[in-house]
Amino acid sequence: MALQTGRTVMVKLKDVRVGSIVMVRGNFGTGAAVRAVVAGVEADIKNGRPGIDYTAVGAKTSNWAYLDQVDRVITR
Repeated sequence: MALQTGRTVMVKLKDVRVGSIVMVRGNFGTGAAVRAVVAGVEADIKNGRPGIDYTAVGAKTSNWAYLDQVDRVITR
């Protein structure tokens, strides 16, 4: 499960796997939240930080995001 700190829920790497459906914010966390399917989970997606490769539902291209951009895991 996700760690809850105050009012913020922090998603951990073990909470996400390939095929999970998540709500993720693009643009380094400042973009609108989108529903996405996880295509890859990386302990070091970039700059030593954990993250995911994902495809937004209905999109044709994939993106990556740091794990702290994932708001929540809908389906594991």
